[in-house]
Amino acid sequence: MPLVSLIGLAVFSLILVLPFGNGPNSLRIPFLLGFAGLLLFLALIAAWILGVTLFFPNGELAQLVKDRHRLIQGHIDLLMMAQFLFIFSGLFRLYAVEPPRWVLALCCYGAFFNAFGLASAAFIAKLPGAVAVPPPQPSFPISAALSFTAVTVGFLAATALILHAAWRSWRDARHSLSASRDASIEGEAV
Repeated sequence: MPLVSLIGLAVFSLILVLPFGNGPNSLRIPFLLGFAGLLLFLALIAAWILGVTLFFPNGELAQLVKDRHRLIQGHIDLLMMAQFLFIFSGLFRLYAVEPPRWVLALCCYGAFFNAFGLASAAFIAKLPGAVAVPPPQPSFPISAALSFTAVTVGFLAATALILHAAWRSWRDARHSLSASRDASIEGEAV
């Protein structure tokens, strides 16, 4: 798990330094769409693993999966995270919001490693006679806290950016409507 944490921090750092550009030609929204597509692809792989192990319970792949319930949880979490990133991408584009790098980094890091923690537990062997998986690695609470915090802060920040842009759009539309109505009333009075 420490290697996974280091990879996660490297991905987080990479998002912060990638040359995404600024303005209408920024690559931030396409990156978020691509990352959502990656999560969806991983969810489909998990679905195929679940399907194959269901129909071939004595196969080699079924021997690798130690806890189907955890794999199902990881699959659902990957689907949910991909869905949220797709929605954020669409709303960022709709309201012409360019998300800050730190929002991208938190959303992507948290979405990936939140689901990864659940799915990876599916491949850890249970102790003989145990009901649950063995205790996690010593670094697991730290990496879990980082991914949970990252996804929470990232998704809340993305939601706040979108709500602010939607409110501004509504306010501007209301003001332009009242200005055009005032102009038409003045035109009729002449």
